[in-house]
Amino acid sequence: MKYLILLLFLTFNFAIAGGNKVIKHILPNKATILYKETSGKGIISGVIFIKGGSIEDPKGKKGLNHLLFKMLLKRSENLTGLEINKVFEDSGGHISASGGEEFSTIEFAIKLEDFEKGMKVLKEVLYKPVFEKEKLKQEINNTIAQINAKKEEGFSYALDELRKEIYKNTPYEVSPLGIPEDLKNITVKDLKERHKHILQGGRFIISIVGDLPYKEAEPILKNVFGKLENKDYQYKKVNVKISKADKKEINRDGAQSTIVVAYNAPKAGEKGYFAFKVLNSILGNGFTSRLFQELREKRGLAYAVGSFYPSKINVGNMFAYIGTAPEKTEKSLNGIIEVVNSIKNGITEEEIKIAKEKLIGHFLLDSQTREKQAFYLGFFETIGLGYETFNKYVEKIQSVKEKQVLNVYNRYIPEGYFAVIVKP
Repeated sequence: MKYLILLLFLTFNFAIAGGNKVIKHILPNKATILYKETSGKGIISGVIFIKGGSIEDPKGKKGLNHLLFKMLLKRSENLTGLEINKVFEDSGGHISASGGEEFSTIEFAIKLEDFEKGMKVLKEVLYKPVFEKEKLKQEINNTIAQINAKKEEGFSYALDELRKEIYKNTPYEVSPLGIPEDLKNITVKDLKERHKHILQGGRFIISIVGDLPYKEAEPILKNVFGKLENKDYQYKKVNVKISKADKKEINRDGAQSTIVVAYNAPKAGEKGYFAFKVLNSILGNGFTSRLFQELREKRGLAYAVGSFYPSKINVGNMFAYIGTAPEKTEKSLNGIIEVVNSIKNGITEEEIKIAKEKLIGHFLLDSQTREKQAFYLGFFETIGLGYETFNKYVEKIQSVKEKQVLNVYNRYIPEGYFAVIVKP
């Protein structure tokens, strides 16, 4: 494993020439450009992060931000959706848009010789979208169908129900897809108002990785993003804390039980963030993790088992999950709690070593393309860790000590948990 990581690390640093230098340029309107020059096959990739996602959906309009970004590439004043996509696809690339929870993204890849043309299209998309009533109706129906499909999948259903409990009365209690009843009430006027609201410089992180010197790319990018409103952006503070052990049981048709248990954890940027990533990896990342080894291999309780720790700006939680036979529901819930609590008895050097290798290996594998590098640079900047974290990620994980892992466990896990149990 260590030889694979070394190989990946060398590839990460040298396969895409140009080094690790990143230019950060904040425009007068407060939009941020992150630019990493490479050399290779003449490709430019970018991810545009727009701060403030579905957490800004107004009451009665849950799902508005999602619909805006589904509609953004459908049509502009001068281009059809087909023409928008064709510019990028004919260049061997693509363009896509997605509305998320704390931020939304527009991603693209294009050949160097078509970069200026692609940016003209992107400018058209950003400033002159056309929202057609019939296409909006189609997207509303598609989103409602997606929400209903999630209800049929045990894990997604349990996670959405858990969200309602631990994030009650906060902007996080509804998934980015929204609520069917609200979606039906969203109009073209709502989309136009939301679109106007997001065109603020302080919301935008423009992350570009490609085979073009920045001095040549700069005027092209300024022409697109320099026209955003000169306005800063700050996330509203949200305080969420699980303060006791609690659970909710839901009965529904199905062949298995699904359990998801939420624990407190650091927000992105808080002290202990990287140590908690190692803790989560020890507990629920892959076949060697404690949850897998104990609940599946030793006790035979699990169809699927693990844990995950999303990087969030405003809320910090770890989620442990298991899919099991209905008659093993209670044992499985108790098993998750026992395994998570077992950390208090200590962790081994081997566990820490393997946990770090998995985190680092996944990151290095996932960072090989220009588009993924652009994503991570922008992502770390957007969530408040700073784009520099992209080049320091391996070092930060490697530097985590046993004491730090135990400290974050003791600080967050004993505070309590909330479990949602979905069973037949």
